[in-house]
Amino acid sequence: MRQYATLLLVIFVVSSQMISCTGPKLQKYFTSKKDVIFFSPGDHYNADDIRSYEEIASELGLTTKEVSYGFINQRGSFFDDYGRRKFQVLIIPGGEENWWFEKKPTGQRGPGINCQGVNNILDFVKSGGSIIALCHCAPSLFSKMKEWRSPGLKFSQQGMWNVKHYHQGWFRQICGVYAFEGTVSGPLESNAPYPKARFLPIKLNPENEIVQKGNLPPVIYMLVTGAGPIIPDEGQPLDVVGWFPNGTAAIGIVPYGPGSIIMCGPHPNITGKRSEIFREKFMCGDYARGIGFTEKMIQDNRKIIETNPDPDGPSPDWALAKAMLSYAYKKASN
Repeated sequence: MRQYATLLLVIFVVSSQMISCTGPKLQKYFTSKKDVIFFSPGDHYNADDIRSYEEIASELGLTTKEVSYGFINQRGSFFDDYGRRKFQVLIIPGGEENWWFEKKPTGQRGPGINCQGVNNILDFVKSGGSIIALCHCAPSLFSKMKEWRSPGLKFSQQGMWNVKHYHQGWFRQICGVYAFEGTVSGPLESNAPYPKARFLPIKLNPENEIVQKGNLPPVIYMLVTGAGPIIPDEGQPLDVVGWFPNGTAAIGIVPYGPGSIIMCGPHPNITGKRSEIFREKFMCGDYARGIGFTEKMIQDNRKIIETNPDPDGPSPDWALAKAMLSYAYKKASN
């Protein structure tokens, strides 16, 4: 009986020491924490952004989870009872972000992000978390203002292809809050009328940490769709990662509290065969026709695809996308 009690005591002591250990491997084993969370709206979004970054996360050995509105709207999804973050990186894809909220463009309400969810996202960054916001859509969630050059069906039917729309960034418009003092614009003139998807030369900033640690070339040709300049107001910090051919910021890191938001207009994560399928569907399918593209315009888009391949191939793009996620994870883990 005494030997049995002694054995129980030894097991208890060893178990207690293991559970109290704060080493990252044991901590990951004893909790359900994930490294990277992907916001998947379920509709009106670019699934290729999520599928590609899942592959990148796997290459980096990071655990992932794909979530929808219900997760975003729950405070407990982001923080435990002690206020500690449950994950390090949130990745938001491109798409049509105006459909992602409870309040829809039709004026009706339905499943979507509410203001509690918006505050959860911003508090996550304030706590030191990292966000990768892709294309034109995701960065414009966080911006003070948004500029968009796209006619929509109403104006395209009248031949008015360069109509610009100006309004508040989506978090500000819906909930009165934002993280970036500035404007997210798009698409570039070279990509108008929208939708077009071109491989454009993005000049990288040799002084940026992502560029330095990624061992990247000075210029990378990346797939660009609706993205345009990231324009900070005076006094708003923006650590530029790369510039569009016209010299405006294409990728930039926005500090927000101890955390950061990587605004990435191009799609370095969409490469190779995936980019070929994406361009055909985006520029020549029902999406373009729904915006008002004629069959002649769609044929012109096919010529763009044929004459504008990726000059430097997928490797440098993928390396940049991987360096971005590595930076985001390590910064949030400090």
